[in-house]
Parts: sequence; C-alpha cells; structure tokens
Amino acid sequence: MSRALRITPMVTVDEFLAMPFGGDSQYELVDGEVVAQAHPSRAHSTLQGSLARHLGNALAERNRRNGQSCAALTEAGIRPHFDPTHNYRVADLAVTCEPFDPDIPYTTAPSLLVEILSPTEEKAQRAKLHVYAAMPSVREILFLDSRTVRAELHRRDADDRWPAAPQVLEGDAVLTLETAGLELPLAGLYRDLGF
Repeated sequence: MSRALRITPMVTVDEFLAMPFGGDSQYELVDGEVVAQAHPSRAHSTLQGSLARHLGNALAERNRRNGQSCAALTEAGIRPHFDPTHNYRVADLAVTCEPFDPDIPYTTAPSLLVEILSPTEEKAQRAKLHVYAAMPSVREILFLDSRTVRAELHRRDADDRWPAAPQVLEGDAVLTLETAGLELPLAGLYRDLGF
C-alpha cells in the first residue's frame, strides 16, 4: 500500500512579511519554513547594545569625513541572494550604506553582518555564515561569543575571496572592522558582562 505524503507549501518572503506575528518573538524564513528564534539572553543583549553603540559612533565619524550615510542596524532583516523568494534572515547587527527606504523592511547590501553566539542557538547562527558570505556586498562577518571574550572575524581578502579560517580574537586583542572604520579592544565590548 502506498502512502500519500502531505507536502507543506513553502512560504514566500512576501507571505512571511505579511504574517501577523505577535508578542516579542522573532522569526526567520529558512528555505520556505518559518522558524522561531530563542529569546536573547542578557549577555547577548548587552553585547549587541555595546557593539551597536561603538559601530554607530565610528560610522557617524566616518560619514562626516567622507560624506556617506552608512548606518548600523540592530535585528537587521536580510534578504539573501540565494533563493530570496523563500529566505529572510535576521542578523543581530548589520552595517549598510544603502539609502534609507521606509517601505523596505530589510537590507540587500550589507557590508558587515554580526551574529552573537548563544549556547542554545549557536548551530543555527553559524549556519548563516554561508548565506551571508554568498552576498556580494558582504565584506566582513563577525561572530561574538556571549560566554567568553572571544570573536571570530571572517573577512574577504584582496582577491575578493573568503579565507578558509576566520581570524580568532580573544582577551585583550584589538577588534578591527574595516567596513565600519572601527578599532577597539575586544575586552571593551565585554566590560559590562564582568568576564
């Protein structure tokens, strides 16, 4: 006896963006499936706020010098280039120099994307690396650990290729984000966490 398989139709980005999500939960669209994200921990939120502040300050200074209008975005909607009809990701932070358009709820040309790794979501967060790296505008991808003073920075090289391994920063190392004109001691981001 054969079994009939029930196939759930894939959700499109337009359908996803029209969904009436309630409460403070956050969702992503992954290959046509709506996926809930865990609530961020206090450490996650603290790191996100700290880096957003530093990015915003560095970008404001660079914008003044260069006449640009780049911005740091928190909880940035990302419309990836591979299957953009069925994928909508959310980065913890992004830097983009796209003109602001209030009718577009996502960025299609980020230069920097940041994920803050948490114990319960780390696998899903790391899975975004290939999605982000496939976007031509992305120059840097930063993973910040929420449990210890540690960062992994992926940066395109001069030949526009991604190195096989990230630059790993720990302790008092200096974090340099070329896309934002930011340079600061990594430990400074973690100061309020007491690590």
